[in-house]
Amino acid sequence: MPRLSALDYRKVLDVLGEAGAVADSVPFPEPVLDALRRLVPCDVVACHEELGPGEPTVVFTGEPRGGITQEIRDACRRYSHQDPMKPAGGARKYSDFLSRREYHRLELYQEADRPVGIEYMMRLWLDPGGSGGARVEFDRAGRDFTERDRAVLDLLLPHLRQFRRSAASRRLSTRQANEAELLTRREREILDRVAEGKTNAEVASLLGISPGTVRKHLENAYEKLGVHSRTGAVAALFELEIA
Repeated sequence: MPRLSALDYRKVLDVLGEAGAVADSVPFPEPVLDALRRLVPCDVVACHEELGPGEPTVVFTGEPRGGITQEIRDACRRYSHQDPMKPAGGARKYSDFLSRREYHRLELYQEADRPVGIEYMMRLWLDPGGSGGARVEFDRAGRDFTERDRAVLDLLLPHLRQFRRSAASRRLSTRQANEAELLTRREREILDRVAEGKTNAEVASLLGISPGTVRKHLENAYEKLGVHSRTGAVAALFELEIA
C-alpha cells in the first residue's frame, strides 16, 4: 500500500464528514460525491444504487465529455457483458484487466464509453455480492488512476458500506411508517387481537362485528402490509411498532 499523506487523510475525513451528515434515504448525494471527487480527481463520479425493487438510481457530479443519450444507455446495457470489472472487495480499474488496445477494441468502449469521454475508470462496489449494482464509479479522460487512488478508496470502503446500510434502514423506516399510516383504526385493532392469538370468531365477538367483516379487514391489512397470512401480518405489525 502506498504511503498516504496528511492531506490524503484530511480529504478522507472530509468524505466521512459529508456522508455522516446525510439524513436522507439516498446514501451518497452530490455533496458526498463532490468530496469524493476532491479526494480522487476525475471528470465524473457516479453512484449507482437500486433504492427499491426496479428503481435503479444514478447520482453523479462532474461534467461528462459528451451527452448521455438514450443510445448510449442502450449500448451500456447491450455490451455490459464486455465489462471486465465484477463485484470485488476493493477498488478496481479497467487497466487491471485490459490493455489500452484491448479496451479500445470493445464495442462497450466504442459505443458507450468513448462518446462521453471515458478512457479510464475505477469502480468501488458497495455490496460485496454486487446486489442491485450498488457501486461508485470514477471516470477520467486524461490519465489512469494510481495506486494512491486505490488506497484511499479502499480505506473508505468499509465506512461507505456502513453509510449505505444506514440509508437502507432509513428507507425501511420511512416505508414502514407510510404503511402504518395506511392502516385504519379498525384494521390495527383487529391485528392487535390476532397478535393475542384470537380467532376471527373471537375477534368478531369482542368487537361486535361479524367474522366476515373481520376477514375483510384482515385481507385489506394484508394487501397494505404486503403479506399473505395472519403470521406475516402480525410480524409486519410488530416491525412497525418497534421501527
